[in-house]
Amino acid sequence: MPKVSTLPDFLGLQDSDFLVIDRYRNALDAEAPALAHAFYDYLLAHSVTAAIFRDFSPERLDALIQKHAEHVRNLLASRLDEPWRESVKRIGALHHRLGIELSWIAGAYVLYWRHWQKALRAQALASDWPLLQDALIRLLVGDLIIQIEGYTYAARETDADRLSLFDLLMGVLATPRGSDSPRPEELLQQICEALPRKNAGVRLAGYVVSDAMGEALTLEYLAGLPLPALQIPKIAGDPCWEALESGHTVIQSVDDPQAPEWVKALRNRIEEIGFFPFGSEALRGVGLIGVSEKGYFRRVGSAYYDAFAHLGELVLLIRNQSLRDPLTGLPNRTLFLDRLKIARDQTLRHEQLLGVAILDMDGFKQVNDRLGHRAGDYLLQAVVQRLQAQLRAGDTLARIGGDEFGLLLPGLEHLDDLEVICERLLAAIREPLEIEGEAVSISGSLGVTIYPLDDSDASTLIRHADMALYAAKDAGRDQFHLHTLALDEAIQTEVAIHGMVKQALHENRLVLHYQPIVSSAGTVLGVEALIRLNHPEKGLLAPAAFFSALDHPRLARPIGRFVLIEALRQGAIWQEKGLSLLVSLNISTRHLLDARFLEDLQEALARHPGLRPEQIEIEITESAPLHDLPRAQAILNNCHRLGVRIAIDDFGTGNASLT
Repeated sequence: MPKVSTLPDFLGLQDSDFLVIDRYRNALDAEAPALAHAFYDYLLAHSVTAAIFRDFSPERLDALIQKHAEHVRNLLASRLDEPWRESVKRIGALHHRLGIELSWIAGAYVLYWRHWQKALRAQALASDWPLLQDALIRLLVGDLIIQIEGYTYAARETDADRLSLFDLLMGVLATPRGSDSPRPEELLQQICEALPRKNAGVRLAGYVVSDAMGEALTLEYLAGLPLPALQIPKIAGDPCWEALESGHTVIQSVDDPQAPEWVKALRNRIEEIGFFPFGSEALRGVGLIGVSEKGYFRRVGSAYYDAFAHLGELVLLIRNQSLRDPLTGLPNRTLFLDRLKIARDQTLRHEQLLGVAILDMDGFKQVNDRLGHRAGDYLLQAVVQRLQAQLRAGDTLARIGGDEFGLLLPGLEHLDDLEVICERLLAAIREPLEIEGEAVSISGSLGVTIYPLDDSDASTLIRHADMALYAAKDAGRDQFHLHTLALDEAIQTEVAIHGMVKQALHENRLVLHYQPIVSSAGTVLGVEALIRLNHPEKGLLAPAAFFSALDHPRLARPIGRFVLIEALRQGAIWQEKGLSLLVSLNISTRHLLDARFLEDLQEALARHPGLRPEQIEIEITESAPLHDLPRAQAILNNCHRLGVRIAIDDFGTGNASLT
């Protein structure tokens, strides 16, 4: 005998889903009182629903809020079983009798999701989040379906269109769970597909979404009647924008003389269109339902389509989350690139300049390492607030890396405008900040390129800004640098050099030559290891030919390890032959400050136990840029404790405090 399907089965809710919900029940239960308060704040903020509670005493309202909090906890524990479904149907019927529109009920489920998302964002394991998110969405959809069912029976609706819409929603939303389980976005698209196919009164269904700059609405999905590629500019009087700006449903007749041309073009195919807004300021959209009968939405009730719009809001909430940095709330790299592409097009139309910048915080890593990640997070958030206070309306600040940010500065009239903005931003970063009772100071470096003076595509503009950023860092940091063609050529040369050294490392073509260290009496005291590169075409190259690679972030350590291992190997050979020589070798700043440097040194010493540590001398160029002197001192002290000698070259030119 076939198993009778239950609502959880239809929704694809399995035991594993309820188990993952149970794992986070404490966090969700703790959020229940706040959620209940938010729910009634939502109802009381609107005159239509506030009228229902006009005569309620504060005590009665508090009792309702407490009861609702208990309802939320029970929902999480219910597993949508039969007793729960019956109780929720009664609640749906009560809502109808109280005169609460179905749209308000559907909207409340977005509040549920927002509160749960906030409660779980910091607590849920990354491995649990996709399953937990999917399970909670299905649980909410199931509860909404049950409420709609109770509401529908209480209203004694027999209208075929309403029933077909309910069946359609049930059929799509109750898609069984599997490896190809649809995401909320796919569910919304399936509803669009099913509406004109299963409801005779609906001719088209789809939705438009605002672009990243909020200046146009673009058709993202449409089913039913075909429409040309639709992009709706922000024009006063357009019903789509009217719905979006007001936050209320708009019903537009295609025969209205004031209707925009794209709506009039639908005459003889549909009679009216319902516009159902959803989303928030960050990302907004409008559902489009075109019907074949005048007065259709008045007869059927547009509230039945509000559930469609609220699912759209859920889609955009999840989409917006994927496009935002969770720590700062700023756009992430994906959204930044999207906004850059749009700003680039708009700049050409408006005949203005667009600044594209990459900003990096100088000294952030040291603060993060010394005071901990919590302090680092606080520092990032505080600096972001300062930067936002200096930006103009229309500017974009995005977090595209750990302490790296992207900036879009549209509408520039002159290059002087750019200089003013950059100086303000750098000054804001430079201001000291108190963290855990300690005054912390960092600086910023900015790399900027200007479109269309730099007439490149979006990805290349970012790359050019990044090149300019590193030029600003090389020039001493705490400044901005503008990308130029000469800089581009210089960077290309650097890239070629780094590639040459990387290949030489791979092919074992780096070699060490040894220069004797001779006393004034003519006695050989030791040798200094000097690196060379054996080029297949150019022969033996001195360090000047590849100097920039020696302190490159990805090459400094491999080169340093080669020098340590090879120099100590040669020293051990001389030791075995009776030549006890001091071996002096140069270490780059970057390798010295690497957290693994002491491990590399100890590994090299362990390979040659016959070579005494005091026969090894590490030479540091004092004029080299050391950005973390306390760390350098600590590492050199550890080297000294190992018995290794330390020498300072170019003494008196830069970092005497190392001594």
